[in-house]
Amino acid sequence: MNYLNIDHISKEEFLEAYNKNKPNNWIIYAFRYFSKNTAQEDKWLSRIIQILLIIFYIIGFIGAIFMLNRIYLILALIPFAFILINTGILMTGALIMNNLRIRKIRKILGITKQEYNYLVILYL
Repeated sequence: MNYLNIDHISKEEFLEAYNKNKPNNWIIYAFRYFSKNTAQEDKWLSRIIQILLIIFYIIGFIGAIFMLNRIYLILALIPFAFILINTGILMTGALIMNNLRIRKIRKILGITKQEYNYLVILYL
């Protein structure tokens, strides 16, 4: 295991740097509803989105198999694409902003990513 050089960072220093760079509302929203650590009571939104994506996919799939009218396929494709693209943009944006936030914290403290992860486990 790699040696972690975190002896020089106190809990107060870490929390000061962490609280100075808090996550914005976009990050909080995305990770609250779409993270793998989402609380059980917050999973409703991700489940609704998953169900809608599955329904529109099946409708489009059945329409393509039976060679139905293009309007039928477009009515399934547009909502599917809209939901998928917007969810992708939401999650990608939150991921990028959170990584930039963590990079700022690490730069302030002068630590590596591994040391940051250890301090989060230790102090939060």
